[in-house]
Amino acid sequence: MAYDKGGRKSEKVLYNRRIRRLRKFILITVAAACLIPTLICIILSIRFDRLKTDYNQTKADLDWYRERFGDEMEILAEESEDKNSPGAFGENPDIDYTDVDVIGAQNPEDIEGTRYVYLTFDDGPSVYTEEILDILKEKDVKATFFVCGKPKYEDSYKRIVDEGHTLGMHSYSHKYSDIYASPEAFHDDLKKLRVFLYENTDTMSKYYRFPGGSSNNVSKADMNELVGILDNEDITFFDWNVSAGDDKAGATKDVICANIVNNIPKFKHCIVLMHDAADKKATVEALPEIIDAINGMEDTVMVPITDDTLPVQHIKNN
Repeated sequence: MAYDKGGRKSEKVLYNRRIRRLRKFILITVAAACLIPTLICIILSIRFDRLKTDYNQTKADLDWYRERFGDEMEILAEESEDKNSPGAFGENPDIDYTDVDVIGAQNPEDIEGTRYVYLTFDDGPSVYTEEILDILKEKDVKATFFVCGKPKYEDSYKRIVDEGHTLGMHSYSHKYSDIYASPEAFHDDLKKLRVFLYENTDTMSKYYRFPGGSSNNVSKADMNELVGILDNEDITFFDWNVSAGDDKAGATKDVICANIVNNIPKFKHCIVLMHDAADKKATVEALPEIIDAINGMEDTVMVPITDDTLPVQHIKNN
């Protein structure tokens, strides 16, 4: 009898343990069933927010370009009509700048000593500016950014200045029909951008690059008058003598890299044109390789534009 009671008691204890384990298992299962979907939702929500931010930035850049240059079909139509017409001076990477009358672009045999290379980026800031700055920081290289007026990129302007790069101007709107409509229109755009940059960076920019270059063939205003406006404001303008050719449709990383690396040896004083824009991913991809190749060149250094930089300036319109 004692054995039966003891056996039943032991069986009851085991049964209770099984029940507790089963309850614990059920609770863990229910908790996991609630927590796992919640965690997945949180992760997806964070990912969605990041993608939404990237999308909004890219869309804003695309809208900015469409506003200034027209939509894709209009651009393609214009290219089809004008494919045999010459574009803005220097935008064709096939131009041999050693045969072009530019100030400051001297050949290797004309100067002895160090070759100076100035990496410059037009049209920014963009969705790729931060990545470009990251690469420059990693490679310990200072560059020059000729920027436009884009209020939503205030942090990018500040970072350009804070990390020791040169902040140049490239017009507020980059809309040719407005900027080059008259000297007054050009001056208004210039003042708007200069004040905008000062308010965001506490830096009064002293360097300018004309959209399309100083010898562009679209300006209705006399370029000499526009240069005079810059002179009166103590602003120096810079063109380029080495072009990445990244403004051309279909330009690949390898093409961009070759356009720069193969042409730098022609000069001792190289101002390199690249673009910082939403559709210039290939330029970003090519940048590390470009920097490494330049670093491998004998007696060559990369520096930002300063007051001591000899300006490269194209032939101006008459």
